[in-house]
Amino acid sequence: MEEVDKIIILTLNQLGCDLIEEIKSIADFSVSEVITGVTKCLKTINSTADLPNSLPHNMAQRFRAASAIAQAIKDVGYPGDVGYQSLLYPSETDLRKILMFLLEKLPKDTAAVSDEPLNKASLIHQEVKKKLSVALRQAWIPPNCSRVLREYSTHASVTKYGSHHTNPFASKPYFLMECPSKLSPAKKRYYDAYARRVTSLVGRRHFIPSLLNQHAVQLQRDRIIPSLVHEKEAVDVPKMEPLFGKNLSEPSRVLAPVEQHSLLSTFGTSKQLFNTDSVDTQSSASSTTPEVDMTTEDKIEKKREDCLAQCQEEVKDITHKIQDCVSIVADSGSTLSKLEECLKSEDALLEEKSNELKMMQRTASLIPDSETNIQKIQTNINNSEEKMHRLQHQWKAHKEPLDEQLAKLTSDMALKKGSKEQLYAKLSELREKMRGMVQDASRKENLLAQLKGQVENMNRDINRSVYTKRIVDISAKVRKQKDEIDRVLADTRTIQKEINTLSGKLERTFAVVESTAFREAESNERARQVYRAVAAVHEGCGDLVDIIRETGAVQREISDLREQVDLEKSKKVAENLEQLKSDLNQFKKENASLKQQLQ
Repeated sequence: MEEVDKIIILTLNQLGCDLIEEIKSIADFSVSEVITGVTKCLKTINSTADLPNSLPHNMAQRFRAASAIAQAIKDVGYPGDVGYQSLLYPSETDLRKILMFLLEKLPKDTAAVSDEPLNKASLIHQEVKKKLSVALRQAWIPPNCSRVLREYSTHASVTKYGSHHTNPFASKPYFLMECPSKLSPAKKRYYDAYARRVTSLVGRRHFIPSLLNQHAVQLQRDRIIPSLVHEKEAVDVPKMEPLFGKNLSEPSRVLAPVEQHSLLSTFGTSKQLFNTDSVDTQSSASSTTPEVDMTTEDKIEKKREDCLAQCQEEVKDITHKIQDCVSIVADSGSTLSKLEECLKSEDALLEEKSNELKMMQRTASLIPDSETNIQKIQTNINNSEEKMHRLQHQWKAHKEPLDEQLAKLTSDMALKKGSKEQLYAKLSELREKMRGMVQDASRKENLLAQLKGQVENMNRDINRSVYTKRIVDISAKVRKQKDEIDRVLADTRTIQKEINTLSGKLERTFAVVESTAFREAESNERARQVYRAVAAVHEGCGDLVDIIRETGAVQREISDLREQVDLEKSKKVAENLEQLKSDLNQFKKENASLKQQLQ
C-alpha cells in the first residue's frame, strides 16, 4: 500500500493540492487535505462542478458542503457507500478506495508523469506549457469577438456555434424610388440635393440586413404581382364566358389597370415605393370609362341573378320529388318484408300438415289386417333388438382397443408436450443468453473503440520511467512474497507428512507393544505393570497432542483478532470519536449563541 499511497500523493500534487512533505501515506491526511484532494479531482473530472476547496467554519455549512461533495462523488459513479462522514471522519481504507476511484476517472491528459522535482517553479512551468498547448490547438478568435467568448465556456464552443447571436439579422424598413428616369427634372434635382442615403436611414449596424431584406422583397414582388394579375385575368374571364359570351372583353380590358393598381396597393401605397405617374394614368383611365359599359354590367348581373333564381327553383322541385320517391320506396320495402314473413310461416304450416297427413294415411292402411301387421311389427322389433345387441358387441370390440390407443396417444402427447415445454424454456434461455452476449459484445466493441481513440489521442512523449520502475519493484516484491509463501507451504506439507508418518509408526508400535504386553501380563506381574504404564503413556501423549492442536487453533484466533484490532485501529475510531465530540460541542455553542440572538 505504500507504493499506492505514493502514487496517489504524487498525482494530487500534480493536480495542485500542494501537500506538505511530511505526508507519506493516506493515514497522514487531515480533513482539510482530504477535502482539497477530493475537490481537485472532481473539478478535473467535471470542470463545471461548483464545489468548495475548503470547509467553512460553521458546522451546519460544513456538513452541507461535505454532503454536496459526497453527492458529487456518487454522481461520478462511485459504487461504494459514501456520505459526509466518509469525508469529515475518514478511515484509511475507505479514503484510499475513494481517491483511487477518482484518479482512475481523471482525463488521460492529466495523468502525465515526469522525473522533474515537484516544486512551485516546475508546477508553474507545467501550467504555462499546458495553457500554451491548449491555445495552439484551438482556432484563432478575432479580438472584437472576445465578448462572444465570455458567453461560452471554451473556444471550441465559439468555433462550433459562431458569433451570430451578438450581431442579429435585424433590418429596418425604408422606401426606394422605382424608375428614377420617369421623374420630372425638378423632382430629380430635389432628390439629388436633399434625399438621404440608406446608411443614414437605417444606420451602419443594420445596413447589410436592410439591403438584403429590401432586395428579397423586390424579387418576391416582381415574381408574385405579374403571376397574380395573369391568374386573375385567366380565371375570371372563362367563368363569365359561358353565361354572357364576349360582352365582358371590353370591360375586362378597361378594369385590368384598376385591378392591377389595387393589387399593387396591398404591398404599399408610398410614392417612394411605386411610380406615381403610372398610378395617376391608371386612375384617369378608369375615371374616363363610358357609362355604357356600366349599364352592360348591370344587365349582365341582372341576367345572372334571374338564371340563378330559376335554377334554385328547379333544384327545390327536384329535391321534393326525390324525397317523395324515397318515402314511397321505404313503405313498399316494409310491406314486402311483412309479406315475405307471412309466406314463410304459411310454408312451414303446410309442411307440418303434409307430414301429419302422410302419417295418418299409413296408419289407416294398416287397420284392415291389424293382427298380421301387429305380428310383423313385433317380429321387426325383435329383429331390431337383436341387431342392436349384435352391433353393441361389435362396437365394444372395436372401442376397447381404440380407447387403449387413445389413452396411449394421450400419454405420449403429454410427454411430448412436457418435453416441448422444456425445449421452449431452453430455447428462450438460449435466446436470452444470446441477447445478453450480443449486448455484451456491442458494449465491449464500443469500449474497444473508445479505448483505441484514447490511445490515439494520448501524448506519446510521456515519460513513464517512474511508473515502469514502480511496477517492476511491485512485481519483484510480489514475486518474492509468492516464493516465501510457496516455501512455507512446502515446509508445512513436509512437516505434515512427517507427522503422519510418525503417527502411523506410533500407532503400529503401540499396537505391537500392547498385544505383546497383554499376552505376557497373564503370567507375569511385571509385564502387567509395563502394560499399564504403556497405556498411561499412550493416553498422556494423546492428550498432549490434543492440547498442542488446541493451542495452535487458539494462536490462529489470536492472530485473527490482532489483525481485526489493527484494522479497527486503522479506522481511527478514537480520533473520529474525539472529532465528533468536538463537533458536538461546537454545535451546542452555536445553538446557544443562536438562542441568545433570538432572545
